[in-house]
Amino acid sequence: MRTKHQVDALHQEMTERGIWVFVGGLPPASTATVVRSNAGETSMTDGPYAESKEQMGGFWVIEVPDLDAALEWAGKAAAACERPIEVRPLQG
Repeated sequence: MRTKHQVDALHQEMTERGIWVFVGGLPPASTATVVRSNAGETSMTDGPYAESKEQMGGFWVIEVPDLDAALEWAGKAAAACERPIEVRPLQG
C-alpha cells in the first residue's frame, strides 16, 4: 500500500528530526458517538456530529518552533497521506 509506506517514511523523518510527539489514527466517523449536555441532561447519538465529505482520520502532535515550520510539515503530511491536512496549535 503506497500511502502507508509514505506515512511510515514521514513518521521516520519526524522521529529523526526530533519533532514527533504523538500520532493517532481514527476509525471511520461512522463509529463515532456524539455526547451532548444541555441544562444538566446528557444525550448520545450515533454517527459524526457534522455532515461533511472531509472527516478527521487521525492526527499528529509535533513540536516545532513556529507556524511556518508546522505548515512545512503539514505539506509533507498532505503529500504522504494524499489528503488535506488541517493545522492548529495546542492551547497553552
